[in-house]
Amino acid sequence: MSYQYTPSPWQKKFHESKSRIKIVWAGRRAGKGRAVLSELMVAIAEAAKTPFLADKEMAKAANLPVGYDLTNTLEPAIHIWVVAPNFAQSRQAWNELKQFIPPELVVKRKQGQGGGRGDGWREDAKSVWLYLKSPNLVRRDVYIEIKSADDPESLQTAGPDFIWITESQDIKEAAWNKLRPMLNSAGRLGKGCVEGIPPFQRTHWFSKLFKWSQENPSEDYESFHATSFDNVFLSEKQKAAIRDEKATMPEIVWDRMYMAKQPDGGGGFFRPSKIQEAGNGKEMLMPDPSRRYVAGLDLGKKQDYTVFIVKDAMSRQSVYALEMSGSDWVSQIETINSEITRWKVGDVRVDSTGLGDVVFDHLLSSGLPVTSFKFSTQSKYQLFQNYYLALENGTVHFPESWDTLKRQLEDISIRPSGNGSYVFYNESSEHDDWVDAELLALMASDPPGYEDGEYNYLGAISRMRPIRPTDSKKPSRFMQMRRQQKTKQKLQYLEENELISSETR
Repeated sequence: MSYQYTPSPWQKKFHESKSRIKIVWAGRRAGKGRAVLSELMVAIAEAAKTPFLADKEMAKAANLPVGYDLTNTLEPAIHIWVVAPNFAQSRQAWNELKQFIPPELVVKRKQGQGGGRGDGWREDAKSVWLYLKSPNLVRRDVYIEIKSADDPESLQTAGPDFIWITESQDIKEAAWNKLRPMLNSAGRLGKGCVEGIPPFQRTHWFSKLFKWSQENPSEDYESFHATSFDNVFLSEKQKAAIRDEKATMPEIVWDRMYMAKQPDGGGGFFRPSKIQEAGNGKEMLMPDPSRRYVAGLDLGKKQDYTVFIVKDAMSRQSVYALEMSGSDWVSQIETINSEITRWKVGDVRVDSTGLGDVVFDHLLSSGLPVTSFKFSTQSKYQLFQNYYLALENGTVHFPESWDTLKRQLEDISIRPSGNGSYVFYNESSEHDDWVDAELLALMASDPPGYEDGEYNYLGAISRMRPIRPTDSKKPSRFMQMRRQQKTKQKLQYLEENELISSETR
């Protein structure tokens, strides 16, 4: 076997380890994939020369002589698994395999030949058969499979010689519990590499495994850590591009992605210390006529509350909040209408996702300065990013007494979605209605330095447009009529489905 590979210093240390299972935290582009591929090839070479001989205990149980050759019972002779969180995330490993494995080893059937093993690189099944041609080998057939961990119960096999678990931070513990016993299968090498970037949660199985093996290195387990900058083969231009990304994303995301550093908060997105610093204001009961106000409105869904938060547009200080629950939509609309008027709010950002569109249309048709905002994975990530930077820079504030907002902010965690983006969620499954209203209100506020005309908008993040304040304009008469018609239709739908009563309408 011959393949092109020159290890960097951290990879050399990784290869020199004699541990059976190697655990890796490495930043993007650190070279962990290439390092694991090299280990995989070495494992194949070792397995090819290793017969399966009955030991004393096995011989006694099977009534065989000690040392009896059972190699021909292994099916396939050499078995390799590459496990990813899902097939979408396995694509990188699959492509690297195709580049790394010598093409002369790949088994291809002749045209028209039926049955038998091998058909080149099976894109549909994500598998490939290899045949080793070197002399003096006891095992020659190699079967490599890509497996998805999204359904842990599907991870069934007699046991591989080598398991490569990639993007382990996104793999469920139930899947690891299925995979770990396979590394003790009779007749197999039972070697493996478990790699990824640090999980957000310190309770994640991958986090616990890394920390334990780091503190207790043995012939079975050893941990390795590498940043993106430990890849000595990256050019200075490539390294500069990685550094530049730090200005366009939250620090904890950049640190985790490129420095392989686990967040200090155990998974929380916002730093608790910064949340406490921001909670230095006082609540107001009445508006100051000399100030200009904006607001964010998060509409209750299922068991959530409807939350309306008013901010001083220039200071970005939240000054008033209203929480509603248990009332019908019509009552809520009347209350919101009244508060917008009382505070002379110039711009209200409204969560119009789902049935919230009904409320938004009603407020708009009433001539109120509302702007629709629909939550999606990308738009929410941009909102959270904006708020993160505001907290870090001390340019957002709210009343000291708002414990609910503080608690919900501290509860926000983040995880990759599997498609290159991120999903925000609540660690304790608590509501996030106050957070959403606060984020929307900040979106409507002036950028920092607006008063002096020296502000800059955030740059876009990978295919994501920055969220920028927009001027609130009263809709045209035509648009008002269209929205009134839509609102009437939606209210009728809600009434017909007993979501509101005809009396309250």
